[in-house]
Amino acid sequence: MSDYGYPPHHPAANGQNESHLQSADDRWEETLTLLVQRAEPQALCLWLLRCLRLIAHPASAQLLDEMQRWYAQPDEKLRWQIFRHAEILGFDTPAGALALSLFWSQGSMSPEGLEPVYPEPHLSAEMRRCVLLMLATHNTDNPADGARRLLEQWAHQEKA
Repeated sequence: MSDYGYPPHHPAANGQNESHLQSADDRWEETLTLLVQRAEPQALCLWLLRCLRLIAHPASAQLLDEMQRWYAQPDEKLRWQIFRHAEILGFDTPAGALALSLFWSQGSMSPEGLEPVYPEPHLSAEMRRCVLLMLATHNTDNPADGARRLLEQWAHQEKA
């Protein structure tokens, strides 16, 4: 394990979606972690936003819209609005966890006028990993099947 709880990097699997799919059965959590490590963060977040729109509770629609707007045109005021809405929705929801990832990745956790305090660098990626884990376990008795479905969708959108 790495310092942040990530499994060690396996160079042999680098960039090979097929190997991700094959290992999803027995090591689905590690496979999703590798996806987070290898994917470009913004591309992964935008894809996760699209995934969440398909399954998210209607209460999270506004938060998803705000995150989409932020990625189109980053704004500090909007970043804080996203944080407040995610806090209300709950960071234990997929949309709330993705919003927290965005918040942590883009600036200080201190409100304007106070000394900046930045989160540990690994936390934003860890929240993206949590979103993937929540999606993999959504409406399935077998999280490995959910992970495989996600990896297939990711590979398909990467080719497009």
